[in-house]
Amino acid sequence: MIVITSKSTEVREVRAGDKFRLTIKDLLGSSVLIEEDITADFTADYIVSFRFTMEDGTLVGSHLAGMFGNSKNLPKEFEDAVMFEDLTDSQKERLTNSSMN
Repeated sequence: MIVITSKSTEVREVRAGDKFRLTIKDLLGSSVLIEEDITADFTADYIVSFRFTMEDGTLVGSHLAGMFGNSKNLPKEFEDAVMFEDLTDSQKERLTNSSMN
């Protein structure tokens, strides 16, 4: 599953030809740089860092990734993503412990 570890409240209007660059720090203390050349005009109101986990919260790998887009046009995988805060206590513990290994 995809676990959102940080969600920005920032909203950016981006235009074709812009360069999008933003660093996000997640709840586990890691940072990810999101960088992209913009090819179409849109409102970026969904800016997140995320990790892939098993259903029990164990990380599949230690890679932290970032994503941005418009909240009305998200891939299904992000519509179904789970916020870190919404995990059970045992899922949070497994994610936190497996991120430190």
